[in-house]
Amino acid sequence: MGTINWNWLHISLLWVAESCRHAGLGSRLMAEIERIGVQRGCRHAHLDTFSYQARPSYERQGYRVFGVLEDYPVGHQRFFLEKVLAR
Repeated sequence: MGTINWNWLHISLLWVAESCRHAGLGSRLMAEIERIGVQRGCRHAHLDTFSYQARPSYERQGYRVFGVLEDYPVGHQRFFLEKVLAR
């Protein structure tokens, strides 16, 4: 799920069933969300994830961490990531 604010795409929810993971489905979904965002005028995208979730996958797709909350939840981190979609 995503929303558009000005020229930013916010990806608020992306979930792939366990049985479908590691087959490229998440990457294809992200590419399609980003394509639609660019088509609608977005130049940037942002999202957040936790240390026990998919940060490496987002980084492989070109996202970079710009902020971290420690102990959110306790013993973990919440990462905020962004990506330039178009120049």
